[in-house]
Amino acid sequence: MSVITSFILLIIVGICAGITSAAAGLASLISYPSLLAMGLPPVIANVTSSYSTVASGYSSVFASARELKNNRKQMWLMVPVVLIGSVIGAVLLFTIPGKFFQDLVPFCIGIAGIILLFPHRAQQAHSNLAKNTQALSHSRFHRVLAWVGIFLVGLYAGYFNSGAGVMMLTLLTVVNRQQSFAINNALKNVTMTATNTMAAIIFFFEAGIHWNYVIPLFIGNILGGILGPIIVRHLPGRLMQVIVGIGALVLAVSLVIRNVM
Repeated sequence: MSVITSFILLIIVGICAGITSAAAGLASLISYPSLLAMGLPPVIANVTSSYSTVASGYSSVFASARELKNNRKQMWLMVPVVLIGSVIGAVLLFTIPGKFFQDLVPFCIGIAGIILLFPHRAQQAHSNLAKNTQALSHSRFHRVLAWVGIFLVGLYAGYFNSGAGVMMLTLLTVVNRQQSFAINNALKNVTMTATNTMAAIIFFFEAGIHWNYVIPLFIGNILGGILGPIIVRHLPGRLMQVIVGIGALVLAVSLVIRNVM
């Protein structure tokens, strides 16, 4: 394959990855297997994919401004939590054997896909005072679990970017049941952009960067990141959940097959 052909192919891969990243958190469904198919080892493919998806992250956040307008408080609370997790995760990537995350990733992504395939309805308010008190207690417990989950997804994103977006989207879909899919997706775009940026900074000092792969993927991801939120905005939320859930299961199965081959 010539250099020009490879460059064009990587731009196309980047556009598709950018769309799936911004619309569903599934950039790794496109970019990670593509980079593996081009001969990159798993850790380097993960680092390269993380670098390229930073571009789609910022363009998708810009394109999601409408959904983020009334949700900035939650956004700014989530960002530092996932950043702390991503720093720890990125450091762990270079201290824990690669075989560990190769086996872990399909399992986590598969669970996220299954959760998304089940409908999530907004909780109804209780009229009874006792029920309200009980609901408040439960909501506090769930809130703590939610923040722990956000931290863990941030840690996972810094450790191994593949599938982190769909995990965050799944968590937000469950936690923010009253919010639309588009809003949860926009919040996912912000948090994943933060984690990818932090991980990219750490990777720059810890790993070799294959710029001949990163640059064309970066260009394609910018374009795809703009298109993704626009697509989400015009499709039913439940349809997007099903699409993302199926996509996550496809990614999980493909990674399992690749691991055993």
